[in-house]
Amino acid sequence: MGSLFEEIQSEKSKQGNPSKIAEILAALPNEDKKDFLKALDDHSIPASSISKAMTKRGHKLAINVISRYRRGELATKIK
Repeated sequence: MGSLFEEIQSEKSKQGNPSKIAEILAALPNEDKKDFLKALDDHSIPASSISKAMTKRGHKLAINVISRYRRGELATKIK
């Protein structure tokens, strides 16, 4: 077994599936992309509000995905 540091370091390089946020961004028109990212980066807007608005526009987005984005925990780099 390797060192603890090596084990921790290997965890950051694991890639998951593309983020749902990245999928939504790819489908949105440019102006909506800016608004969506602005809302995601504005922590005064509840994740539940973003999720509801995106669902109304046909993009199902779970609250936990928004929270993970805000904590910088997504495997896919956004922006």
